[in-house]
Amino acid sequence: MKWIFLLALIIGTPALAGFLRSQPRYIVQACFVLGATMFFLAPRLWAAPIAWPLWPGLARGIEVSFVDAISIALIASTKSVRIPLSLKLAFGIYCLAVLVSTFVAYQWIPATFYAWQLFRTVLLFIAVAHACATVEEAPVALISGLGFGLMIEALVVIYQYVTGNPRPGGSLGHPNFIGLSLDFVVFPAVALMLGTRRTYWPAATAGAGLIIAVLGGSRATMGLLAIGVILTVILSIRHGKTSRKNAFAGMLAMLLIAAVPAMLWAANRRTDAAKESSDYERSAMKQAAKMIIADHPFGVGANQYVLVANTGGYSQRAGVAWNEDNRAAAVHSTYYLVTAEMGFLGLVGFAATLVSIIVLGFRLLRRHVAGEHGELVPGLLATMIVAVAHISYEFVFMDFVLHYLFAISAGLLVAIAARSRSAARSGVARAIPGGALAQAS
Repeated sequence: MKWIFLLALIIGTPALAGFLRSQPRYIVQACFVLGATMFFLAPRLWAAPIAWPLWPGLARGIEVSFVDAISIALIASTKSVRIPLSLKLAFGIYCLAVLVSTFVAYQWIPATFYAWQLFRTVLLFIAVAHACATVEEAPVALISGLGFGLMIEALVVIYQYVTGNPRPGGSLGHPNFIGLSLDFVVFPAVALMLGTRRTYWPAATAGAGLIIAVLGGSRATMGLLAIGVILTVILSIRHGKTSRKNAFAGMLAMLLIAAVPAMLWAANRRTDAAKESSDYERSAMKQAAKMIIADHPFGVGANQYVLVANTGGYSQRAGVAWNEDNRAAAVHSTYYLVTAEMGFLGLVGFAATLVSIIVLGFRLLRRHVAGEHGELVPGLLATMIVAVAHISYEFVFMDFVLHYLFAISAGLLVAIAARSRSAARSGVARAIPGGALAQAS
């Protein structure tokens, strides 16, 4: 069956690219579908020509998703954009770290699985940047698609909870997993609600995010969701004050205050003993990661933390409990995980990539980009800032679905930057009289 799926992708991708090139207005619909299917279909609709299903890492083969096909089609049917040099240099350092750590890895084949995943992430990043820079309506279509997908996830989470799952994780399987994904959807939707006349679906998206966070019961998710909404409001008002923003800021403040009892109820559903045990295990995992980093400054190889932590005796010496939930999981911090697997060079490249995207967001905020694209910037910037904090508590960011969501947010910022530069050049050209323009040329 997987070969039939792969054959369909091989045949369908150039056909889709040709269709989008000849009918560019459908790029908007393609972006909506891309966002809407990110939660339910993206984790499932893929095949692996080379598969290691029992590998303990997050990447378990050379996987190919329908998202990759859409990415290639969008790249082939849209114009290119300039990616900031700082971002390319930072990501280049990270790629170099992946390469170096692969050479010193315990097993090099699983490391190539992550390298392939990173390549697919870059494809989606470039596709989003190209499409959203080419078609004006594409950014909002993409965010609205993500919002629609999140609303469906809220229904799934509610169903899971009422049927006996005390901490539902929706289609992504775990509350921490789906909790981290909220950062990439809720804040851009809130920014659009504040800065544009769009109200109902952004409000429904934010409500869906709150439901998922409360029923999931993750303390980090609930706290950072509230902080992210507040930060989005502050950045949106910083972008430009309006009476609508002031009114919605007051409403959101009252809603957050009203949601406090529900958040406290969600946090207290877990017993003190369970929370203490969780905190202890997280601390023990970090201790194991520190020992791995001390012994392997160049990393143990991407996608290999769990194997090394167990076979090398690091988890045992750190006191990590001997059960599947703990021994089969990576350290609950993306920064520790990246450093353990790809060394200090990997941490530098990873951190530099995050910082360069945040700096791009602040630059766009200072430019006061007009229209809906400009109003998206505060939400995307809040997304990146909150995600940087959130991944210090979670390792699931290294899964391909979270990589995809990150690529979408980063690609949107690059696309908005490209459109703002194009608008600025057009404005300068219109400001120069015809004769002066002729002389200048």
